[in-house]
Amino acid sequence: MSSVLPVPYVKIDKDGMILNRSLKAIDLLGMQAETIRDCFDEESRNKLMKFMMPFEGEKTFEANIKARNQPFLLCDISICWEGDVAHIVFIPIGKHVQGLEDKLLELRLRLSSTDFELFEKKEALEDAMKRLDELSGPFIPISEKMAFVPLFGDVNESKMITVTGNALKAAYEGQFEEIFFDLSATGEIDEGGVQKLSELFRMLQYMNGKPVKIIGVKPKHARQLTALDVDWPVYFETSLKDVLIDHLQIGKAPQA
Repeated sequence: MSSVLPVPYVKIDKDGMILNRSLKAIDLLGMQAETIRDCFDEESRNKLMKFMMPFEGEKTFEANIKARNQPFLLCDISICWEGDVAHIVFIPIGKHVQGLEDKLLELRLRLSSTDFELFEKKEALEDAMKRLDELSGPFIPISEKMAFVPLFGDVNESKMITVTGNALKAAYEGQFEEIFFDLSATGEIDEGGVQKLSELFRMLQYMNGKPVKIIGVKPKHARQLTALDVDWPVYFETSLKDVLIDHLQIGKAPQA
């Protein structure tokens, strides 16, 4: 049965005579070796004798063997004594290294695949965040001359960069005389958001020649803007309702 073991294995007696060997051992060592000493190079024989005695227990060490196709092959040697005989297994260390390299390569490929998947998810998340920012400040034409931009959520720099691009494009394509920004649904306003919002207001004023108008300013917004020392080219209105009423009255034809 030992001949079919899936590892290089030899069975020896106390004199070192090889009593049996597996097919894997024949592939590794050949059939010429009659004693266990014949399997080792000159320098490793002393190490072999050191670990063989006393003839009991289990021992493991590294040593160079004389392989059939290589004069020196580093192996892990395991010796296990069972009465007057010993069972010896040879495991070439190169195979361990190759196994580790294969596992590392597999892990590297898996990590690369995971990195790519994470990159795709990161891109999808960034696209979703950009789309969310676009929806947080839509440019809504109310009439040919009036537009309305409600700002939802917190006003920060990244959101305002997206809102600015869409607002300038829409304002350029239309002929709007009045543009209202509604802060009714706005949360916190940070300094970077204020800076970008101020830049947007100035650019819109340059485009249509009139300051934008802000509606829905809450007390906390007023305090924040005061603390940030904001000097905007804007007019403040009370509410969208009042603005629309005034707009409709202006648009009515005088009755006879």
